[in-house]
Amino acid sequence: MYDVVDYVLNTTFNLGAAGWVVSLISYLMIATVLFLVAPLQMLFLTYYERRLIARMQDRVGPNRVGPEGMFQPVADAVKMFTKEDIIPAAADKWVHLLAPLVVVAPTMFMFAVLPWGPGMTPIDMHIGLLFFFAVSSISAVGLMMAGWASYNKFSLLGAMRAVAQMVSYEIPAMLSLLAIVMITGSLSIVDIVQWQGGLFISSSDVAGVPNWGLGWFVFNPVGFLAFAAFFIAALAEGERTPFDIPEADSEIVAGYMTEYSGMKFGLFFLAQYVLNFLLCAITAVIFFGAWQGPGVNELYALGITPDNPDGNGWFNVLAGVLGAFYFLFKTYAFFFVMVWIRGAFPRLRVDQLMDFGWKYLIPLTLVNVFSAAIWVGFNNWGANEGFGFAEPLGDLGRWAVAFVLTLAINIAAYIVMTRIYGETRRVTFDEQLADTAGLPS
Repeated sequence: MYDVVDYVLNTTFNLGAAGWVVSLISYLMIATVLFLVAPLQMLFLTYYERRLIARMQDRVGPNRVGPEGMFQPVADAVKMFTKEDIIPAAADKWVHLLAPLVVVAPTMFMFAVLPWGPGMTPIDMHIGLLFFFAVSSISAVGLMMAGWASYNKFSLLGAMRAVAQMVSYEIPAMLSLLAIVMITGSLSIVDIVQWQGGLFISSSDVAGVPNWGLGWFVFNPVGFLAFAAFFIAALAEGERTPFDIPEADSEIVAGYMTEYSGMKFGLFFLAQYVLNFLLCAITAVIFFGAWQGPGVNELYALGITPDNPDGNGWFNVLAGVLGAFYFLFKTYAFFFVMVWIRGAFPRLRVDQLMDFGWKYLIPLTLVNVFSAAIWVGFNNWGANEGFGFAEPLGDLGRWAVAFVLTLAINIAAYIVMTRIYGETRRVTFDEQLADTAGLPS
């Protein structure tokens, strides 16, 4: 953003703006865009989901307010602003008030490290990935505050479910990301995106691979298993079906949101949809190259970069627009999958939720971390680290051996864990059936 603003002010209009002025304008523009993106995303995604679910259920969906019902989210927002704010008499009023703020604030901070295009990351932190998920974990505190302050057993039960679910599924999510961090050797989100240049094979693993922006992690066995585990954990983190247990309306009314109305409920709604957008976005970033795609790197190379300070700033704009298109297309595709799953699968029980996370996903991701170590050994290590025997194979040969080994390990782990988990669930079901019938198990 700094390069673009500097080019527009000092090259296009020749204003001679000082560096601090360019920086100030750049940061103000970034902050304004980010604070506009969150509510606009929420409005769009609610309409997007309602229309998709309606089509899946052979309905029309919102179609009255505006053309094709496009202004329905605006009408809902007006309703939220004008609804009466009711606080239970026995509730802790200050905690009840602060809970939705604690939930929604972290989602705004998470935008700070999201890369929208080449050179379009608001803040390139060297621990950007850690910052993203550390901040996201704060929302669990707000959920517990909401359930506790409401003085309602349904709310408290929903809050306890939400916290238990988030804590449980953050472990396989972090183990999935650990495999990627091991491969890249960096916690910088920008570095992780740059690593995914190439053509189905990362140019960072095999030198000389054409850089079409298609060297995504999902194309290798370690990245694919990490992606599958992470996306399942993301569904649980975002409380999406089949993991929407904290808000189970058929069991606990609406969980931690039971005693909320008006704009406080709207803030919970905003936080949930923005969080889901961010989880889809970070999935696209880590495993599908974010803005990486054909043409972006070529355009960016013609713009103003540290390697090409005399480039044309309009190529930065073109590269940014194309990169942002790729990034948003991938993000909305993942949100479509979330909606698709909601329309196709029923809600899990609490015991099934916990069993799946602790007994299935965590062991699989631990095996994947071992596979990542093998991948790093074959692709990055040499004689000094004890992998001198692999050097005669060359870069492509080492990559092929690593691919075959990690693929075999991960497939074997998937088969073994599926059989063990299936047998465990069958025994548990038989015991529950015997208890219900009053028979010895």
